[in-house]
Amino acid sequence: MSMPKRLIVEYEDGSRKETDFRQLSKHSQRQLSKQGLCPPPLSKSYLLLKWQDGWQEVLAVDESPVELLRYYVLERIEETGRMALLAEGDCPTLLLIQRKPKELDSLAIVGSSDTTVYSFEPRVKKEEGGKIEHVEYDRAERHFQHEQAMDAKTRVQEILDSLKTELSKKGVTVAKLLAMEPSQGVEEYKELAKTLGIRATEKQGDVYDFIQLMTEKLAGVEK
Repeated sequence: MSMPKRLIVEYEDGSRKETDFRQLSKHSQRQLSKQGLCPPPLSKSYLLLKWQDGWQEVLAVDESPVELLRYYVLERIEETGRMALLAEGDCPTLLLIQRKPKELDSLAIVGSSDTTVYSFEPRVKKEEGGKIEHVEYDRAERHFQHEQAMDAKTRVQEILDSLKTELSKKGVTVAKLLAMEPSQGVEEYKELAKTLGIRATEKQGDVYDFIQLMTEKLAGVEK
């Protein structure tokens, strides 16, 4: 079943009112899905990875909420970061970080309702046989702590402020952007992502979905 575009309410006198389906809350979409009128809303978390050189990438995970379980770098001939994510009721999800894994500066896990930020300090080096493991974060270790809620709020607000500035430069309102046809909206998201310096880790669609989520958050702030 494809995603609906508009919700139309017809009254007894034949009059109609309609709204963009994407403007509905996730709760409203879930209620409609229970009636068989639409598919259930996707539940995703977006990982915004930021490196020490300023490079940023987005990676989508088909779970929400999630939290960081462990991040470590195995040093052999090559270096690959291994990021384990804990989702409620599921086995941990393992992701591989190929780009400069030891230089990853921070991670923000952004969901529809909350955000958690992790900074990778301090780092612990473990050597076992011919294997060297650089532990950047481990949920089980007390000395590894994620950032306070205010820091996470600040991180999101920085993105929202930048997004608002770029939309203002383009002369596009948040409501207009969210109401665009999918093909036109993707082109706008593509330009915004490029300006904001956010790239895809694997799928370009992750970036567009992330920009749309941030746009929806901005719409909520402006109400």
